[in-house]
Amino acid sequence: MIKHHRYLDFFPYPIFRKDQEQIIDQIEKSARQGKNILLVAPNGTGKTIMALSALLPLAQDKGFKIVYLCRTHAQSSRVIKELSKIESSLSSTSKSIAGISMRGRNNMCLNNVLLRLRASPSESMAVCADLRKNNNCVYYRKVKKINEGLKKFDLFEFKKPVDAEELIEYCKENKYCPYFLTKYLLKEMTVVVCNYQWVFNPDIRFRFLKLLDTKLNKIILVIDECHNIVDVATSVNSYKLTPSALTTCVKDIQSLKMPVKFRQFVSFIKNQLNQKKRDSGQGEIEVLPDAVLDSILKRLKLKTKSQFRGFLEELKRSYESFDSKTKEKAGTSRTQIPYLIKFWLNWLDKYLSEKYFFCYSVKVYNRRKSISLEIVSLDPREITLSLFKRSYACLNLTGTVNPYVFNNLTGLFYKFNNGTRSESNSGVKGYTEILADSPFKSRNIKALITAGINTSRDNRTPATYKKIIASVLEVVNNTPGNVGVFCASYKILNSLRMHGITAAIKKKKLFVERSSLTASENASLLKNFKNQSNKNGAVLLGVCGGRNSEGEDYPGDYMNAVIVVGLPYHFLSAQVKAKIVYYNKVFSNQGWLFAYLYPAMQRANQASGRPIRKETDKGAIIFMDERFIKRVNWISDWVKKEISVVPDRRGALVNELKQFWSNV
Repeated sequence: MIKHHRYLDFFPYPIFRKDQEQIIDQIEKSARQGKNILLVAPNGTGKTIMALSALLPLAQDKGFKIVYLCRTHAQSSRVIKELSKIESSLSSTSKSIAGISMRGRNNMCLNNVLLRLRASPSESMAVCADLRKNNNCVYYRKVKKINEGLKKFDLFEFKKPVDAEELIEYCKENKYCPYFLTKYLLKEMTVVVCNYQWVFNPDIRFRFLKLLDTKLNKIILVIDECHNIVDVATSVNSYKLTPSALTTCVKDIQSLKMPVKFRQFVSFIKNQLNQKKRDSGQGEIEVLPDAVLDSILKRLKLKTKSQFRGFLEELKRSYESFDSKTKEKAGTSRTQIPYLIKFWLNWLDKYLSEKYFFCYSVKVYNRRKSISLEIVSLDPREITLSLFKRSYACLNLTGTVNPYVFNNLTGLFYKFNNGTRSESNSGVKGYTEILADSPFKSRNIKALITAGINTSRDNRTPATYKKIIASVLEVVNNTPGNVGVFCASYKILNSLRMHGITAAIKKKKLFVERSSLTASENASLLKNFKNQSNKNGAVLLGVCGGRNSEGEDYPGDYMNAVIVVGLPYHFLSAQVKAKIVYYNKVFSNQGWLFAYLYPAMQRANQASGRPIRKETDKGAIIFMDERFIKRVNWISDWVKKEISVVPDRRGALVNELKQFWSNV
């Protein structure tokens, strides 16, 4: 008797691509055993459909939820699209699959009062709370009636996969709040697609699990583009304090007529920051956390750090003694004083730990200085370990990570003291590593490293930039359709503009990425760039590590060649140096590799994969810096096996490209 595999019920396509069925089988078996899984597979292998087909049988059999984490809205929509294909392919006797994609409050709000403010997420939360509390939001009122059982709501429409965009349109027509309706629907969902923050931020996760009406050990996590989680995990575990936030705290303390000593404390910290801003140039200035605490103790006339903790607890009690009506009448911010308390309690908890770096960070934008006092997390495992340990299983999807580095930095393959479903038991949580072969044909990929160009700091001369522009023109003028040019940094991008790249590119329209663009403005720029592929073609000038070099796809003629200009190392700041020192201690002297080289090559690999997104795509990948020759082993395997070096000789690059495109 032939065994029927459950995943076959959830695979919506008539045939499997190369190796797909074996990978799905591996994922399903490993997930059923509660293992953590790493799948490294190039784009074009169908990671999304493999993940869903493999995990849905387990979710249905055990009544678990799949929480699918993505970086961008486009990636979230793609998951819902694949889930919809699965849903529509199921037999009439199969159980339907309810799934939904979530967005943040600002991206789902329909209330014009809040939309006009263009406020930050924390400010939006406070305004939203006021609108709801005072019954001034017509959209929320209807959802509230559903929650209170005063209004019937037909869930039938949501027994299928629903994308956030679709839900927002439904809510516009029916006057519901999309954000709170999504929250109401969560407990009914089998698959929830959302941003990393919903799970990685411990405070948000606590509320999220309540809305899901489940526990982490009954959740199957899927982390898309998992290379991002190293930065996400350290970011959610870091804290910063700014003079503007402290100014708000002073105003709130005065408005609420709280004891003078609290205002004096906040004013002291604010004055310290402003003095440092006046005295310092741009960059990070390391501080000794113990010395900062000593200066505070001296100012407050306290003798011990435990007394300072008591002072903070007193500030908290004083603030919480005012009811919401009093705070509202006083016009307080609602968020700044609680955050101030949280910041200093974290400082007290972490000041002796080598896992954190303490600094002033001074930035200059439009000739204006800004400063923040920061607690910077150096170790992603402070966040990731508990997620890998407590979730039922975790599937990590990527096209570029180095498993050795990723597993070290995140602790994915780790011996847990309490590794089984029961927290009281001991054991080892299993790990499965799947490395998929490339589905791309060699004849469709031209991967080159250009000799004779070096963008290291000492080589950034006018002659170097002129040479880069000439080489970029050779690629642009000998590639059909669109070309992407991703620079190692905005500094290099701006230097290319200063040395004439805008005027030099004449045959194709130039689009330039800017960090100041809003999400909608950037989406419009990309849409216009892609539309040029049907005309004379266009050039997108951007940066490695940016939203256009990592979070966006350019299949077909949307991008036929990509140029990575320079090796995208981070600036060797005090924070990066601290990370190198810490990693040397915990990862056997591999600090430079883990904290400096690997992140740079990760950004280069992400950018280099933009033109090749489907099996049928044909594209050229040019690494325009000879330093890549020494780092070739860190280039993604599917690109590395095709790579060759272009000699520093006139016409060499043109000849390579002409020959490549002549075989279309």
